[in-house]
Amino acid sequence: MNLRHFENEARQSYWVVHVEAWQRSGLTRTEYCRVHRLTKETLDRWLKYFAGNDAARKHAEYQAELRRQKRLEARAKRQKQRVRRRFAVSTDVRNRAVQAYWAMHVEAMNWSGMGIREYAAVLHLSPTSLRTWRDRLDQGKVEIDWRAHLHPSARPVVSTSASAMPAETRLTALPSDDPGARRQPARRFFSDAEKHAIVLESDQPGVSVSQVARKHGIVTGMLFRWRVQFGVAQKKRAKLAPVALTDGTPAALLLRDLVQPPDGMAAIDLPDGRRVFAPAVSDPDAVREHLESEGTGP
Repeated sequence: MNLRHFENEARQSYWVVHVEAWQRSGLTRTEYCRVHRLTKETLDRWLKYFAGNDAARKHAEYQAELRRQKRLEARAKRQKQRVRRRFAVSTDVRNRAVQAYWAMHVEAMNWSGMGIREYAAVLHLSPTSLRTWRDRLDQGKVEIDWRAHLHPSARPVVSTSASAMPAETRLTALPSDDPGARRQPARRFFSDAEKHAIVLESDQPGVSVSQVARKHGIVTGMLFRWRVQFGVAQKKRAKLAPVALTDGTPAALLLRDLVQPPDGMAAIDLPDGRRVFAPAVSDPDAVREHLESEGTGP
């Protein structure tokens, strides 16, 4: 089949009209060709060509729709994976790695000063899991020092924790472990009364904050936060010391020489020892007379 013959637009228009007319006539192809003096073989070839083009068009539309559906499915799958990765942390209380993970986040949240929802939103964590682990750590149900499980290359040279670090290196607890065995707690808790007493101790004269922090086994930053919490972190106002002059000379006469006249002004001494400022071109006697007439003189 010579496709160039069928690609002629004039021939296509001519045979499209005959094909539609034959389909509406209800006649057979042979009868329609005899009535319109057409060749049945030619009509058959054009029908085959049009059918092939229509099938190709439908196939292309089907392939485009299939590709669109695949893109939508892939997008939905990626969204599910993102949601799953966001809250995919296990909450198994026996897993030492999970305990260290949540203990690290709880401590970081406490130091940051943010709330549970705010901290969880920033780090893409589950606020429910974060709240659950915070309660477990606060109630002493889980006791772990997450720094002990860091890789040696990730550990700081100087520890930021004042508490002793337990020698626990196994990341997963065996089922046979006795859950009732209590270990030395890695986290310490202070009541408000204890915090206030420590803050007052750090506010004593001659006592530094770092000394008090080392004495009670806490970090210096936490003690500074307690000072802000109880209102003793503000700077104290300077206290003025009284000064007495032995010779009885008025303090104003001793201090007047410390005050220099502004630019364009001159200092004029009054008979009673006071000093006033007047324009540099003023006559000192005229200034004294003016002050006496106004009632401000001696």
